[in-house]
Amino acid sequence: MKLKQVSEELSTVDLLVMLLLRFPEIFTINYNLLKSRFELSFMLEKNLGDNKYRKFKENFENATMAYIELSKQESAIPKLSYKAIDSWTLLRVTWEKGNIAFEEVNLVNQIIRSEFKDVLVLDSRVEGLLERDASSNEEFIEFLHPKRNENDEENLFAYREAGKVYVYDK
Repeated sequence: MKLKQVSEELSTVDLLVMLLLRFPEIFTINYNLLKSRFELSFMLEKNLGDNKYRKFKENFENATMAYIELSKQESAIPKLSYKAIDSWTLLRVTWEKGNIAFEEVNLVNQIIRSEFKDVLVLDSRVEGLLERDASSNEEFIEFLHPKRNENDEENLFAYREAGKVYVYDK
C-alpha cells in the first residue's frame, strides 16, 4: 500500500513518528497546528560560535531560497536559529505555514547533514530503519495538513530517546 493513499488515515502523531524514524539526525519536532508552526531541531557536538553560524545561515538561506524559486512555491524561507549549550549547539529550523512537504524536511536535513556531518548527533539505532529511496519519498509529498483531527492534537512535541520515539501534546 502506498503511503500517499493512506496519508489521510494517519494521524499527525504517526507522521511525526515516521519523520523521526526516517531522519535520525532530527533531534526534536514541534508541530503547532494552532499557530501553523513546524519546527525541527538538530544537535551538534560542538559550539558553532557566531561567525560560523552566520556563514552557515547565509548558505542555508541561499539553498532554501533556490529550492523555493525552482519549485515555484509561494513560501517563506524557514527561519534558522541556534542556541549554544556548553560545548554543544542546538540548531532550530522553523516554518510559519499550515503544512510542510517531505521535500522541505529532506532538503533541510541534507543541508545540515552535509555541513555538519562530523559533529551532527544522530541516532544510529534507527538509521536505515525506513527506506530512504527517492521513489518512496515522492509518495510522501505533503503530509502535515493544517486540518485538526478528531483527537484535537494541537501542539505536538516529538523526540527520540534510547531508540524510542515519544510524542506529547503540550
